[in-house]
Amino acid sequence: DGGNMPDFWLPLATEPLVTGEASRLRSNGEPWLDLIGRVRAGTNPTALETQLQAELHQWLASHVADMLPREKAIWAKETLHFTPGGSGVSMMREDYKGALQLLLLAAVCVLLVACANTANLLLARGLKERAQTALHAALGASRTRLMSKALAESLALALLGAGAGVGVAYAGAKLILHLAFRAWVPVEAAPSAPVLLFALGISLITAVVFGMAPAWMSVRTDPMEALRGAKGHGQGTRGILGAASAQRTLVIAQAAVSLVLISAAAMLGQSLRNMERQDLGFDTRGRYIVSIDPKLSNYKQEQLEPLFDQLEPRLRTMPGVRMVSSALYAPLSGLYWSHEVRIEGKAEPESLENASTAWTRVTPGFFETLGDTILMGRPLAAADNATARRVAVVNQAFAKSFFGNENPIGQHFGPAPRKNASTYEIVGVAADIRYFAGARDAVRPMYFVPEAQSTNFAEAHLESREAWSHYLYEILIWAPGNPPNLEAQTRKALASVDPNLLMEGVRAYPQIIGGSLGRENMIVSLTTLFGAVGLLLAAVGLYGVTAYGVERRTGEIGVRMALGAGRGAVVLMVLRGAFWQVGIGLALGIPAAIAAGNWMASRLFGIAPWDPLTLSAATLVLVVAALTAAAIPARRAASVDPVRALRAE
Repeated sequence: DGGNMPDFWLPLATEPLVTGEASRLRSNGEPWLDLIGRVRAGTNPTALETQLQAELHQWLASHVADMLPREKAIWAKETLHFTPGGSGVSMMREDYKGALQLLLLAAVCVLLVACANTANLLLARGLKERAQTALHAALGASRTRLMSKALAESLALALLGAGAGVGVAYAGAKLILHLAFRAWVPVEAAPSAPVLLFALGISLITAVVFGMAPAWMSVRTDPMEALRGAKGHGQGTRGILGAASAQRTLVIAQAAVSLVLISAAAMLGQSLRNMERQDLGFDTRGRYIVSIDPKLSNYKQEQLEPLFDQLEPRLRTMPGVRMVSSALYAPLSGLYWSHEVRIEGKAEPESLENASTAWTRVTPGFFETLGDTILMGRPLAAADNATARRVAVVNQAFAKSFFGNENPIGQHFGPAPRKNASTYEIVGVAADIRYFAGARDAVRPMYFVPEAQSTNFAEAHLESREAWSHYLYEILIWAPGNPPNLEAQTRKALASVDPNLLMEGVRAYPQIIGGSLGRENMIVSLTTLFGAVGLLLAAVGLYGVTAYGVERRTGEIGVRMALGAGRGAVVLMVLRGAFWQVGIGLALGIPAAIAAGNWMASRLFGIAPWDPLTLSAATLVLVVAALTAAAIPARRAASVDPVRALRAE
């Protein structure tokens, strides 16, 4: 059914009946409920928003006693805003918003380069046909007829390009989905109609304006002057010089924008490679995650510990498997649970942000299965059961954040408020491992508690979270030899324990890392594609301008060669003219590339926005492309026969 599951609806009031002690309806600290409503026709949205804000404050004021300390500090500042609900509520939109804005700017840069390139080629073509246009004018063709002919040709060219562009736009939308989601594509996408119409409009305007400009200059020039080649210094010469100046300006702009695109693609690409090769704190080779969902299989909380006690030994018997453990969520799985904690014997934190920590629930063997080193104390063990004292293992970041240089072993802490500060005793400190691979995701304070232990809290939201946390969603497998058919063996092993246990699949950590960087991979792939297209267009534009300049100066080149100039000197002359334009483009593009890098700084990992190696590589790529584009007309200029050139002159 394309990955869609059947839907059914229940009244919100029945949620506690379904989830029992894990009811989220009883929790006042978890944002899990989305509200959507319809506004009556004729209602003033601003007035209604103000009324609802007042009612929200009244409701909050009546529940101050139920709030956490951090909620009491900010509830008076809470507000609400109306937002259009036609497209629903989607975290995916927020996750990809910044990435798509970056790609939109890259696409705008390519559009500018494409428009400049189109303008350049149309100007060169129009100026080349200037004599023919003048001949038609001399033979009696009216200005209206000549301009209509130029308009028809420009529109035909623009429409053909637009038709091809629409096809590319639809293919590009599918490419973006493939790059973003790889194997599983949860949504359908098509080009936005307003954006598509805007791009088509820009294409038509560019083609029409720059396609008709040479014809407009020709019909305003004395036909005899144009037919003579515009030897004098009249209006025709000024028109040609003005068009040539416009062409050179467009080439400079293309070079600058292309350098920004190439540099951005290079920086993002290096950033992605740094993310893929970063030290995660554990060896990912031979390690797998098995995703399950005991809640959907109707397990009760008291059945969970016996379930994992059966599953893990059964999985350890599979060929090639060395260790197995389970967790509420594993590193790089994409899940994240956090709350504020209080340390026994320490004052209230100055900043609520400094009191936040991540946490997860695990079974014995978790650290051994991951290869995470215990630096102090001991790991969680089978002896940490329901009758033992409540214990936890913390990571280095937790120990440093809350205890500084103190020894954390034997210290107590618990979830806020302060009365819970003695809940857990720290028995070990584990080396830091990265739970998120993104550029902005540093190692966070974190603690680990055993699956076999449970705590009763007076606070409803803590009690609900405690119940939910025992439903471990992931099983970690360490199979160093990467045995074949591991997924089939795992399914068979789980089915032997419970055929009704839902299993989503088995994922190797290299695959997980690639999936967690899907957004970054999409940005890099498309930015690189845009950079390559921009570079190609800039090279074509430089080639067109240089080739037109060589053709226009054929007589001059013939004279130089007749007076003794060698072929090498002619080649250098042509290349010098081309690289003068590219050099100015580089002078403008390098500061722009650094500015673009600073703007993208939050998306870069392990690379500076002004990285000299990256800028040098981008500059070299542009110079090589420019040299290749200019070398062809330069060689053509060097092969000019002086006698023929002088005769033509």
